[in-house]
Amino acid sequence: MERERGNDDSERDELARRVRSIEERLDSLEERGQGGVMAHPAWPLATGLTAVVFAYLGMAVPRHPYQYLFAALLLALSYHRGFLLLFTGKWRWTLAATNFVNLSYFFMIILGGGVRHPLFWLKAPAVIKQPAPDGTSWYGRMVPDYSLQWSDIAGLSDWSIDVTKVQAFLLIATLAGALFRFPGFTSLAATALLIVSIPAYLAFTWDWVMLFLILASIALYLQSQPALPRYRYRDGPGRWS
Repeated sequence: MERERGNDDSERDELARRVRSIEERLDSLEERGQGGVMAHPAWPLATGLTAVVFAYLGMAVPRHPYQYLFAALLLALSYHRGFLLLFTGKWRWTLAATNFVNLSYFFMIILGGGVRHPLFWLKAPAVIKQPAPDGTSWYGRMVPDYSLQWSDIAGLSDWSIDVTKVQAFLLIATLAGALFRFPGFTSLAATALLIVSIPAYLAFTWDWVMLFLILASIALYLQSQPALPRYRYRDGPGRWS
């Protein structure tokens, strides 16, 4: 009996030693992953505001409500799913507003077609009578002056289409195809979205747009969950005074 009790005690001691070893290893890994200090929220705020300035210089102001709608939905989903950190205190709404504006500009690139007149070039010849100017001789007043001009065709030349709605439909189709894993359909919808967006892309000043994409991506990354293992927070996750 005493020998069995001794064996049980030694097994307990060995199990406790292994548990302590595992805990020490976990603590070591945690200290390695949290070796730095996370940047102050002012850094992503300053980077995001600079990106907004570059976006305004390259694309002006988003004008279609779909751009704001998709930006609000994506921002709400990112905060709800924890992809973006929701800071406390005065930084929460300031960073949220900056992220909303940056995402609106992101969707302006995707849904920035606006209203287009694809048949503006379609015109028909018309003979126009030119009025005689003052001081014209009797011959000029008796014999009218006619000229041939090209004029718009009513109902065709002024026909317009909201390209942003078409882009929104193709974007939803692309996301639905990716969600239900239809690669062929997804590729076709994404290609059609790219082709429809080409006229809008040509209107952007890409020197500024590229700077906006870089800085806005950095600002969002500094607030994202993938950056967490590399940093240690001052007052806990997302807590800055």
